[in-house]
Amino acid sequence: MLGHADAKRWVVHPPQDPYGDGYVYTIVTQLFDDGMIASTSAKMDGVFAGSQATTLSAFVQTLADDWRGWDGIRTWRALDHELALDARHDGRGHVSLGVTLRASVPSWDDTAWSARVVFVVEAGEEMTRLAVDLRQALRP
Repeated sequence: MLGHADAKRWVVHPPQDPYGDGYVYTIVTQLFDDGMIASTSAKMDGVFAGSQATTLSAFVQTLADDWRGWDGIRTWRALDHELALDARHDGRGHVSLGVTLRASVPSWDDTAWSARVVFVVEAGEEMTRLAVDLRQALRP
């Protein structure tokens, strides 16, 4: 999904509908960096999310659409916080995109493990490509 085979990478697998009703999807997602491998299953909004910015792909699309920049940090979290993204624009054409994975435990359990990798993404074409890839990968 993001990164290179021999360096840090973020991989998002196709969504699954564990209950068969379209309300909640789960995705397996992985981070790889400098010998570290982290993997979790994240719960995502289903049919009620629609095209709102609450979806992961819509969040990344807003980052791509705002390629000229923004102030502060933008964040997105999966339903139980097993996957979280934070994005900061440097004002010079690059976005620092932090991807955090967390154990699949209730969000109130603050003893769970977490792993974070930061990717520097070109704010224009590279972010747009990531948004398109995510939209395609996350189709139920």
